[in-house]
Amino acid sequence: MSTLTLEKAGLSRANVIAATTIGTALEFYDFTIYSFFAIQIGQLFFPAASPVNQFLLSIAVFGVGFVVRPLGGIVIGAYADRVGRKKAMVLTIMLMALSCAMIAGVPPYASIGMAAPLIVLSARIIQGFAAGGEFGPGTTLLVEYADDNSRAFFASWNFAASALGLVLGALVATLVHTSLGKAQVLAWGWRLPFVLGILAAPAGMLIRRRLEETLGARRDGQAHPHGALKAALGTHLKVTLLCTVAELGGSVSVYIAAFFLHSYAVRTLHMSPMAGTVSGVVTALVLFISAPLAGVLADRFSRKRVLVVARVMMLLGVYPAFALLARHPSLTMLCAVSGVLALFVSAQIVPVLVMIPEQFPRHVRATGIALSYVVSASFFGGFSPFIASWLVARTGNPLSPAWYVAAACAVSLLPLIWLKDRTGQSIA
Repeated sequence: MSTLTLEKAGLSRANVIAATTIGTALEFYDFTIYSFFAIQIGQLFFPAASPVNQFLLSIAVFGVGFVVRPLGGIVIGAYADRVGRKKAMVLTIMLMALSCAMIAGVPPYASIGMAAPLIVLSARIIQGFAAGGEFGPGTTLLVEYADDNSRAFFASWNFAASALGLVLGALVATLVHTSLGKAQVLAWGWRLPFVLGILAAPAGMLIRRRLEETLGARRDGQAHPHGALKAALGTHLKVTLLCTVAELGGSVSVYIAAFFLHSYAVRTLHMSPMAGTVSGVVTALVLFISAPLAGVLADRFSRKRVLVVARVMMLLGVYPAFALLARHPSLTMLCAVSGVLALFVSAQIVPVLVMIPEQFPRHVRATGIALSYVVSASFFGGFSPFIASWLVARTGNPLSPAWYVAAACAVSLLPLIWLKDRTGQSIA
């Protein structure tokens, strides 16, 4: 068997999953927290701008994190393939703690002038770099810890952790806003969630130190290769491109269902902001619960079978879901539509998430995930809310985002013809 057994590592399944996914949960916790306090950050660090521009500048700084995520994925992915998954994961969680500390402790513009927004910008760059680098080594280590019949279940927890981070972020932000007055939130309350992010990181590092390295030595006895990126873009270029397109449908689907749909309900369907927040929490909870179930199904019935069924269901069901919500814009309907789409999302993403590392040899695996999953999620997924909003404005049709999702799902079915299904098979 090519994977490291849990008995050899001396850890329970729960310990391995928790140690590996805590960084991913922290990443999405930070993602949610920043967005909930974008108004306060804009007021404190961009005071010379108008209220609208304060918010836009704050969001722009937030968006910088998305721009550097692919770079972080590639650099840290290659690092994980060269020196080990464990060292890469410790590095990313240290960088996340650093970024949280920078945002939590930075004085406002009134105290240090232009240095304040520059520090926030630097923190977001570090955070985005670390977030991009977290997913590849984390997923790779989970896959390599699992046995041949549980790889999808193990890998699914890295995606579930992202949903858990969204839930925790929303709950902490809600607690801060309901427990403190507006003046207190603006003065110091907005910093508290970032302090929690600092405290979570050392705990994650202590847990991760118990993990055993899964990279191993090369079979020919040579040192670990330094050309993982070159190999992924050379010898394995075809597989890298196929995996990137295969992930496209899942990336577009998750960003539309988990992020765009709730703001769409508020802006386009004129529902209350509270309805959007509640439905967002519901979506994240469904993703968290359904991801491991999708992993179990992918281990039992094969990756391709689960993926094709879920992708076709999303392709056929997304337009009726949008139409139903547009006709009956209520909180109940929004939560129902969000929940159903979230099920389709999990059943799409989890099989792809485990198929990608199964396509690459061990010493190119983390880099392969970065170049396909992380890049696809950052570019195709990250720009999906913008494209969907543009389609609504351009066409005047509030249902046009559904066609965009359906098209992405249709295109991403094609690579499955060539990608190998290695359900239950040993991987090198």
